[in-house]
Amino acid sequence: MTLTCIKRALAASGLLLAVSAHALPASAETQGVSGNEIVVGTHQDLSGPLTSWGVPVRNGLIMAFDEINEAGGIHGRKIRLVVEDTGYDPRRAVLATQKLINRDRVFAIIAALGSPTVIASMPLALRRGVPVLFPFTAADQTYDPYHPLKFASNIPYVHAMRIGTRYFIEKEGVTKIGLLYQDDEFGLNVKRGAEQEAEAHGLKIVESTTYKRGATDFSSQIARLRAADVELVVLGTVVRETIGALQAARSLGWNPIFLCSQACYTPEVHDLGGDTVNGVYAISQTPIPYTDDPNPKIREWVEKYNKRFNLVANVQAVGAYTLARLFAEALEKAGPDLTTESFAQALVDLEPWVDPDLGGVPIDFTEGDHLGTKSGFLAQIKDGRWVTLTEAMSLDGS
Repeated sequence: MTLTCIKRALAASGLLLAVSAHALPASAETQGVSGNEIVVGTHQDLSGPLTSWGVPVRNGLIMAFDEINEAGGIHGRKIRLVVEDTGYDPRRAVLATQKLINRDRVFAIIAALGSPTVIASMPLALRRGVPVLFPFTAADQTYDPYHPLKFASNIPYVHAMRIGTRYFIEKEGVTKIGLLYQDDEFGLNVKRGAEQEAEAHGLKIVESTTYKRGATDFSSQIARLRAADVELVVLGTVVRETIGALQAARSLGWNPIFLCSQACYTPEVHDLGGDTVNGVYAISQTPIPYTDDPNPKIREWVEKYNKRFNLVANVQAVGAYTLARLFAEALEKAGPDLTTESFAQALVDLEPWVDPDLGGVPIDFTEGDHLGTKSGFLAQIKDGRWVTLTEAMSLDGS
């Protein structure tokens, strides 16, 4: 029986006032969905080395879901977000995911943060039939191999670093490329991107060096790269490590080209690094939300975020906010009889999606391909501010 027929039958029996057509009970098989609520979970670093990412991601999700709920929710259901702290520890991420699935019984896990934490915990969710949506990592494992319930919205580190490395090989004539990367899944993905693009141009990485998560001293790694006369240093670093690497290089009076992934594309890098980090490059897909952005809707959003959380909005907050709205768009399209399958199909059926207010690179999922973004732009810190230098670039040249 269709929803329209149900409404008519209830109306005819005088019971329509007792049962809201927008709050029909979900299938008993759909975890996290009731007649008036959809429960979603996320795990973030709220106490470890990536709190400058984890806190704003959490805040962006909260802000978007609160707005959606204040507007009446989705088909009469409010969205309830459960947040767990991993401290950027893969073991804690697995425990957090177990709690979200077994105790909180979430419908989906959205915007979880970190390559090692997501890669460790994602298989558990997928085995239980819980969608893993839009992780805040660009690791290849978030979309490859294909799984019907995992959807990636970030340009992968491999893609991004291939695009950036290609730019400097072709535009700047770079031939000597070195690597400094975190010794984990995140760093390895950055490494693969640089290596693949170098090989495509008949080049080899002339020096490669690593560091452990939480490292603060990069003097030996930078000394090795300098001794190899590297022209381009590809960084598999996050915020503090990017600053530390640049400080070590500046202390030696060494100024090669430094290129990092979207993992270091955040205001904290220039706010904390000061003049030391001027000149560093990054590949990303969402412009930094500055208070004087030419888009009045972004300026309004930044002001609202800053007042609510007493924090300066960054790209992670904007990204999480827009992804929560994408999630809601797919829920709306899936209809009131929400199931995991209908939601996944709705995401695939959406037209290429850009936030109507805040913009960004289009996100587009298709049958058999759940990598939503394959392009990024080059940005650079100039005078203490990230500046976009190019249009969006992709490996196919589009």
